[in-house]
Amino acid sequence: MKTTQYWYCADFEDKHGTIQRARGCYLYTRSGRRVVDMYQEAGRAILGWGNSKASTVFKNIMNRGLTGTFPTDYGPQLERSVKALLPEYDHIRWYNSLVSAQTALAQYFNFWTEIPLGEHPLLDTSESPFTEDYDLTLDNWLAKKGVPRWRPWLDEAWFTSWQEIPQQVMEINEKAQTAIVVVPPLPWVKSYYLVAFTEMEGRFIPPSDVLLPPVMASTARAIYDLIAEMPNRSEKDWCRFDFVVKKYWDRRGPYLLPKVPQSRYREFFDHCLDCGIVISPNYRVPSIIPWGANEGDFSQLKKNPFSFEF
Repeated sequence: MKTTQYWYCADFEDKHGTIQRARGCYLYTRSGRRVVDMYQEAGRAILGWGNSKASTVFKNIMNRGLTGTFPTDYGPQLERSVKALLPEYDHIRWYNSLVSAQTALAQYFNFWTEIPLGEHPLLDTSESPFTEDYDLTLDNWLAKKGVPRWRPWLDEAWFTSWQEIPQQVMEINEKAQTAIVVVPPLPWVKSYYLVAFTEMEGRFIPPSDVLLPPVMASTARAIYDLIAEMPNRSEKDWCRFDFVVKKYWDRRGPYLLPKVPQSRYREFFDHCLDCGIVISPNYRVPSIIPWGANEGDFSQLKKNPFSFEF
């Protein structure tokens, strides 16, 4: 069975060849085609390709020979950066893999198995298992929905979304958010996760995994870049492309949830590729409004609509 990542790369190469350069929200192919990136590595490239100073920091630390597992100043620096982003959390940890992060979260919540990485209720595309008579406990929530990942620019979406979330769901989600996963805005480091924990009686916060100094330093830089960028983007920027995106997605701030049925999503993905747009290859992972794009980037999708029923 082909994985999502496999067919995403295979379909792109079949249609446009290989990518030779990436800048901002654009990918440039060997054939000279400019493609708009609405996938953004599931949000890791939300600052844009090459728009962060993190790669420069990474190279500088590498050049200083700080590539071992010995202690440096970059662990505390990384912790300070995440606390600057999310000051309501007491402790910051980092884990080298999704499984390691899930195991740490399970220990924190005294859960019996690994906890899935979920989405905020505003971005949840799965069918809700919670009916009026469902036993909505924290354990059931963690088993079904998992611990949510934090995403930038989502808070403002509360005020623009038509979606109503039941109060009981909000309350249980708030309990789940005593720990939250932060996926670093660093597109060239794929496998590790930050977790912010709230100190609570009876909860054990597992120690961090070993992370190399260049990764810690560049992540801290990327997070500070994100903090600086957050005031510059708002609803007035995200709504610019509603003339085309709202036919195919429900928008929550910059995040897009597909209206296209899951059974036809692969077909829709390929159609968007034909129109010069890369959307999320994963139905459960939102696409993202491309910062720095213009209306002309969506002209082909507007001229060649994708037909579906929902």
